[in-house]
Amino acid sequence: MKNAAQILVIRPNYCFATWDRVFLHIWRLGVTREALDELRKLGDAFVAESREPISTLSIVEATSPPPSDKLRAALAAFYGDLAPRTKEHVVLAEGGGFRAALVRSVGVALSAIAPKSLPFRFVSDIDAAAAVVSPHLSSSAGGAPALKEAINELRASAPWPVHS
Repeated sequence: MKNAAQILVIRPNYCFATWDRVFLHIWRLGVTREALDELRKLGDAFVAESREPISTLSIVEATSPPPSDKLRAALAAFYGDLAPRTKEHVVLAEGGGFRAALVRSVGVALSAIAPKSLPFRFVSDIDAAAAVVSPHLSSSAGGAPALKEAINELRASAPWPVHS
């Protein structure tokens, strides 16, 4: 693949990666304090290295339960801190209509408790996610098709640890 996503960390619960100006989060299982600590550390580093504002894309798989209230507050603080240096916060909820509504309600709760405005954009598929983010990609990135390809390749080839 021409422009693969760079895996930053992969655990049984999640994978964090970057591609062009996009910080990708794939949530497979529940959000943990350790995950949020890594998310913050890696997100801050990615923003610091970027000359342009970034976008975030969170893919919440159907197997990922909603975070606890305490972890929601920590997520809200993270996204709030990134907000001034971010063009888009995109959330892709997988698992059908009821599942998407549940993820959207968590996002609304995050927005309500965040210290700064968090305009999350909720989408129902990878095509919509790529369309939202594509105007903010670098001119050499290849647009929405290249982002979709990078995400699909990441998900297909990521060496996910086996659950015990």
